[in-house]
Amino acid sequence: MIFWHRLSLKALLIVLLVLLDLDVAAQGNAGGSTPEDSVRAVELARGRALLQADTVALSRMVAEEFTEVSRLGQLRTRADNIRDIASGVLKLTSVKYDSLTVRIYGDVAVLSGIADNAGTFRGFPFSGKIRYTRIFVRRDGRWQAVAMQQTSMQ
Repeated sequence: MIFWHRLSLKALLIVLLVLLDLDVAAQGNAGGSTPEDSVRAVELARGRALLQADTVALSRMVAEEFTEVSRLGQLRTRADNIRDIASGVLKLTSVKYDSLTVRIYGDVAVLSGIADNAGTFRGFPFSGKIRYTRIFVRRDGRWQAVAMQQTSMQ
């Protein structure tokens, strides 16, 4: 019994190390050959986390002080977003990115692009393209989003 318990703990440890390595790859230059590529990698990982409602992953990618101006002009915080995703109030069913550009200014990155998202918010369906800008800050070797501005596209 002790042998199987130790084996299970070793297997769990290996799985955790693999998952941590994947997170490091998405956050550092391992996700890309340039700082711009690493910011794009975080943005793509964020999209996957939104689709999976993975609030743990999202919490690592979004700074505590994060604020966004939504497509409806609402000011939203990190806490608002995490709470709404965790509760199912905000559910994304499709996240597609296009025309992503990244500019690096030391430990600050400005990502701009077009997102074509679909889902529901408070039970009401939404879809359509937005043009957006997200600001990232590099902290402890990883990029975290600190601000975002969205504008609906016709």
